[in-house]
Amino acid sequence: MPQASLLSNLLVLALEYIWSSIIVLLALRFIKKEGAYVALATLIIASNLGVAKLFNLFNLEVTAANMSMGMAFVIYSIVTEVYGKREGQKAVWVGFFAQFAFVMLGLIYTSYVPSQNDFAQSYLSQAFSITPRIALASWIAYILSGYTAVFIHNALKQKTKLWFRNNLATKVGQIVDNLVFVTIAFLGLVDFRTYLSIFLTTTLVEFVLDYVDTWVVYVGVRFLKAEDGENESLEDLTANG
Repeated sequence: MPQASLLSNLLVLALEYIWSSIIVLLALRFIKKEGAYVALATLIIASNLGVAKLFNLFNLEVTAANMSMGMAFVIYSIVTEVYGKREGQKAVWVGFFAQFAFVMLGLIYTSYVPSQNDFAQSYLSQAFSITPRIALASWIAYILSGYTAVFIHNALKQKTKLWFRNNLATKVGQIVDNLVFVTIAFLGLVDFRTYLSIFLTTTLVEFVLDYVDTWVVYVGVRFLKAEDGENESLEDLTANG
């Protein structure tokens, strides 16, 4: 891979990382708990488009949505840390609903018979060309991996440091996500070596990228805990008044 192309892709990857982090933190800072769901839905919808984009990084095929999709696990950790397992599971379903609604509306849009002046049909058809098997694999993997990450984070909440439970929950969740998706989507369609290569490559890339988001978890938790403190102060003032 030419050095210029590698540098360009690294810079764009850094931009995706920075912008994804900003989306999460701005939403949490100004919209609070509801902002977590807004950011999650935004990242999930964007990732559904970005996952179709491939680029080369150190001779590995990487999808453009790896960084932004990884932020979903960041939000699970933040919400679970502050509000507990039930709210973390709710975040998983919010993300699933956003993904499902987006895909279904896209399929509806492409079902219209295009006019002679239409120029978007071919692009939209490619963007929403999803087979039932791939869709099923994606949705099952998303829910199972989200629930796994939330369960692990919550189980370790009183026993470990935040950075440890966040990274462990995220990494196990990503393994579940990739294993379930690749198994349902590709097992029986490709040889075992290709199947294993897809799983290992995707997991390796996500593991490497995952280490740079721990600080987002700490800042996000601080934002939401500050909101809780403000709410408690207001309740005390109201009671005393």
